[in-house]
Amino acid sequence: MKTDPEYPVCTYIVYGKAKLILLVIFMLFVSFCSSHNEKNSSVNNDMFTYDLNNPDANYKLPSYLEEISGLSYYGKDKIACIQDENAKIYILSLEKEKIINEYKFGEDADYEDIAIVGKTAFILRNDGEIFRVENFKKQDRQVKRLKTPLKEKNNTEGMAFDALSNSLLISCKGSPSIEKENLYEGYKAVYIFDIEKEKLNKTPHFLIDLERLDSYSDHNGFTKLSVKTAKKLRLIESETNFQPSGIAIHPLHDEIYMISSVGKLLIIMNSSGKVLDVHELDAKMFRQPEGICFSPTGDLFISNEGQGGKGYILKFRYNAYE
Repeated sequence: MKTDPEYPVCTYIVYGKAKLILLVIFMLFVSFCSSHNEKNSSVNNDMFTYDLNNPDANYKLPSYLEEISGLSYYGKDKIACIQDENAKIYILSLEKEKIINEYKFGEDADYEDIAIVGKTAFILRNDGEIFRVENFKKQDRQVKRLKTPLKEKNNTEGMAFDALSNSLLISCKGSPSIEKENLYEGYKAVYIFDIEKEKLNKTPHFLIDLERLDSYSDHNGFTKLSVKTAKKLRLIESETNFQPSGIAIHPLHDEIYMISSVGKLLIIMNSSGKVLDVHELDAKMFRQPEGICFSPTGDLFISNEGQGGKGYILKFRYNAYE
């Protein structure tokens, strides 16, 4: 290798590596764009009853919900929404297709998800803190802050109510670990918060193995090469780059659904966290999927941030197994 005498060899090595990283980033951009222009795919179509290519309804939201971050089914034909800047609970009427109420519960911050349990609303902040809002519809609503060992590094974005255990499942988009001695590298974590004891179990309820999740991805040859190279350079954690942004429990089958805005994925697991099914989401339809919930009859709702436009919620009707 010929080098300029004014520059040491290490300069060429660093420069070469920088060019390689830029090339890989470009390859990732091209490959993921091409893959998401295709129809969404799944590992096991026979066990999935939703047509993700054809929503049954599209609820456009007002401009103040452009950054809708979470949602929870509430009452008859209503959905409670939260956004990641204002401390307000918004109620969307599916029948009227508009926001019919809003309830202030605290100071503005980065709120990521909401779970309605009876007359109580639980709101999750990105640093793992939970706000319990009792009788949230009334003027004298009471707010209690529930601290957890989770921190901002965990980037808690998903929360769902588990009726069987009377607890909240909390998914971490960021670091899966709480304690330094247990880093859980190569995994994404879901923790469980006991509502009655108001306490989070420091041991993950289950871990999602990103290496194993990679095996479900149906990438083309070009994408496989680019993501493998990016993984070796530590630009991404896994080939699927799964970073959960929302979590929900199916009311009829107790399966756990998780969405990832990064990578545009929907994964389905059993109650132990074993992956049963993986679906790629069409990036044109799912602009930035952040929230997920179900109606009691199994209809699926996925919210999307507007990214400069209006936020919206897609509805997918449940069709029973044949």
